[in-house]
Amino acid sequence: MLTGLVSVTFRKLSPPEIVRLAKEAGLDGIEWGGDIHCPPGDEQTARDIAALTRENGLTTISYGSYYRAGSRGPFDQVLSTAVTLKTQNIRIWAGDTASAKVRADEWSSVVEDARRCADMAAAHGIAVSFEYHADTLTDTLPTAVRLLSEVDRPNIFTYWQPPDGVSFEENLLSIRRLIEMNKLKNLHVFSWKGADRMPLADGNDSWRQYIREASACSPALLLEFVKGDDPAQMVEDARTLIALRQSVGNK
Repeated sequence: MLTGLVSVTFRKLSPPEIVRLAKEAGLDGIEWGGDIHCPPGDEQTARDIAALTRENGLTTISYGSYYRAGSRGPFDQVLSTAVTLKTQNIRIWAGDTASAKVRADEWSSVVEDARRCADMAAAHGIAVSFEYHADTLTDTLPTAVRLLSEVDRPNIFTYWQPPDGVSFEENLLSIRRLIEMNKLKNLHVFSWKGADRMPLADGNDSWRQYIREASACSPALLLEFVKGDDPAQMVEDARTLIALRQSVGNK
């Protein structure tokens, strides 16, 4: 399992600063964000970031785009940037409506557009993975399963992160179900207490079991939501994450 940093954890830092931090922390790679650090369609920036990442011994684990399936927007620019970054995964969002409120036509639009994106990406050997997030169609396990099944493309996956208000036992069941479907790509790793960000070490017990459960599909473990937006805290969290990976076996 690779360990990495979601670049938008530090939107105010430059790509060289992000690379320096990830390297200092002993992480394996970076998920480069499309909103600040590597905008879709900016090929020169993508080339520079790809070279910078590679020269520092890091991997571009994913391109964290802010593409919303259902928009039928310029996914070709997102894809082109991912190709330039030399990554094998693009993260997208499953629409912009909570699953409990979505209309049938909105659901169909997300499915059709996700298929289009997956087919375009497949031609380059790239996977497309949904964010597992509130106010989208992947805000619950049942709707995520339904969406993945209806899109029905071999290169469509989802990330996973612990949703607010869901029990530890339910979280484990979610991970198991996504693994059974062969649809779990990466984990977004953070520790929150209510609305407060905490050191990752505060969530050690839960995360050890989440990572152990997920290790069957060898996902990347990507840090985000650092307490106080503090680079020093991220380095500490990275040490915790690396120790967690080692404790469950590095697959």
